[in-house]
Amino acid sequence: MNLMCRTSRLMRYASVSTPLGWVHVAYRGKAVCCVALGSDGCGFERACERMFGVRPIRDHRLPEDMAKQVLDHLTGWRRFSGRIDLSRLTPFQQRVLRKIRTIPTGQVRSYQWVAKEIGAERAARAVGTALAKNPIPLLIPCHRVVRSDGRLGEYSGGGPSVKAKLLAFEGVDLEDLTRMRGRREIATGRRRKGGADRPLSL
Repeated sequence: MNLMCRTSRLMRYASVSTPLGWVHVAYRGKAVCCVALGSDGCGFERACERMFGVRPIRDHRLPEDMAKQVLDHLTGWRRFSGRIDLSRLTPFQQRVLRKIRTIPTGQVRSYQWVAKEIGAERAARAVGTALAKNPIPLLIPCHRVVRSDGRLGEYSGGGPSVKAKLLAFEGVDLEDLTRMRGRREIATGRRRKGGADRPLSL
């Protein structure tokens, strides 16, 4: 079961090699609290310090169970099942992020769909703001939320170009997505055979 955790323990982080490239994962105890793509560990440390007021300590590797859960998720085997720490976010932002965790790999939903699902039908713009504050992109897949007209929208994990590459990696047909034009709230796709084993250049 996924748990929201509050903890005063020291924040640590380690980097793990994935099909998407290097991913930094910061954690307190057994709870993941921040994730980012890229090879710049110092930049990740500064980002964590801005968000949490504490600079994480670098570890050589993630705890074994956490590393397996991260890799299983990023290779498409299963949804991330580990603990997450969203305690710095508002209750509304937490509701948004909990909902998008349910979006399957290879599918997308619109900002409006998310708003309706959490009982805030007129809050599509606020949903976008909440996603921009997602401290755990990839594991909480905010890249799977797009505009109702099929356009990708922004992505805090690296901008629209990274968002497009992540969706394509997961099997979403981007050309079909641009033809949505509000006719439906869901686009589905299948990951290409062997896609999880092929590195993605971001």
